[in-house]
Amino acid sequence: MLPWTRLYAFGEVMREWREKSNMVRELKWTKVSRGKINEYKSLVDLFFMLCKSRRISFRSMVVDTSEIDYNRHHGGDKELGFYKFYYMFLLHKFGKFAVDTGRPLVIFLDRRTSSYSLTKFRTILNNGINKKFGGHGQLIRDVQAIDSKQADALQIADVLMGAIGYHYNDLHIAPGASEAKIELAGYIARKAGFTSLKIETSYSMKHFQIWKCKLGYKNRK
Repeated sequence: MLPWTRLYAFGEVMREWREKSNMVRELKWTKVSRGKINEYKSLVDLFFMLCKSRRISFRSMVVDTSEIDYNRHHGGDKELGFYKFYYMFLLHKFGKFAVDTGRPLVIFLDRRTSSYSLTKFRTILNNGINKKFGGHGQLIRDVQAIDSKQADALQIADVLMGAIGYHYNDLHIAPGASEAKIELAGYIARKAGFTSLKIETSYSMKHFQIWKCKLGYKNRK
């Protein structure tokens, strides 16, 4: 989460970091390699420095896909299921903040092929926030799909989510695991104050949250 008033300053900080580290291309977890491990570590250092100064924060949701029953709960529509999970995440992790602060939010999603209307999604999300948290009006001002290549915040989120997924799926202990990814995932965990990212953080931890979504049902064939 990035305050709108600090968007320009964040862009300047990232521009300076990119120039200094010579990291001009898209930042992605899949691109983490031994040759770039120090650069990605410095990106993590920058992120947590910005967190400490309350200029940015990170919130994530982990879903065990083996528990998802698309046929029973989503009409067999995986795209619908995707947006339902997105709704749950935004409602529970950003809805109360929007109501308590009265600050309208703009949601930026990584661009993807979809037939679902983001305008309709925004309306449903606003209705859910108002009902659950007693809000009024359009606290979610807009929901936009953008190219992550043009959005540094989305790229940082990709690296952090990749590391979380790496630990949750036990890929760091799998045969042939990438040494660079093992090192970076462990580094992120330590910077966040943990020994592993395979955890669920408390709600009071504002700058770095991992929420393990409990579906309450098992996949039925």
